Amino acid sequence: MSPKGWRSRRVIITVAVGAAVVGVSALFIVLGIRYPPAADVAVLPPIMPTADAPYASSEPQFRIPAAFTAADDARAQIPLSQPEVHWAFADGPNLPPLVSPCGGYLPSDGARVGAHQLALVSPMAVKLRRVVLYRDVASARQAMDERRSGLLQCAHHDDGNGTATVWNWQSLQIGDEAMAVGSQRYRGSNSLPGHQRGVVMRQGRTLVTYFDSGQSRVPPTIDEIGPYAKVAKPVATELASASWNQ
Repeated sequence: MSPKGWRSRRVIITVAVGAAVVGVSALFIVLGIRYPPAADVAVLPPIMPTADAPYASSEPQFRIPAAFTAADDARAQIPLSQPEVHWAFADGPNLPPLVSPCGGYLPSDGARVGAHQLALVSPMAVKLRRVVLYRDVASARQAMDERRSGLLQCAHHDDGNGTATVWNWQSLQIGDEAMAVGSQRYRGSNSLPGHQRGVVMRQGRTLVTYFDSGQSRVPPTIDEIGPYAKVAKPVATELASASWNQ
């Protein structure tokens, strides 16, 4: 999609989990969002492993090396000052889909052989980094193609009950391929609480997703997603030389 689909605006951010988080990574800086009325609250997409999630069950599962996930392990030791906010780990390829604009699992999900995820979870928002290893480079490339196709086919996705999710995206020059993605819920022309935004990057046979969802009423902009891209660039470089990612 053309960059014209993104509107620039100034963003005021607050730290939701204490000042210590700011110095660790732009990934876990959380936008200050007021809680919306209960009737308008968006249902956050599921992020934790499920028994029915497709993956390459006929092949040995691959555990993402500890050296690659060390930063996540360290980050999860940061004390959180808000009792309703917590860290959540997940390992293994049976994760629900992220960035699936048309809904449901993607055909390429059946080629996942390993994954690692760290999420910062609160009742109204979630931020995460997800690393997914595919059977081969062709399968990982297919996973990106399916997402691009979904963004084109379901740019305006009917959610029922008079609501819709509107998606925007833009290609990025990171790794082998990457894109910035954002969505916003609407009823007619009026925005509703419920946003998603992030970066999906492929290097070799690995997809890395930096992603957050929550209750913002303001459509995401490329400026907001920029910090994710900065974090993803050195990760792509690390993956390019990782023997397990060839």
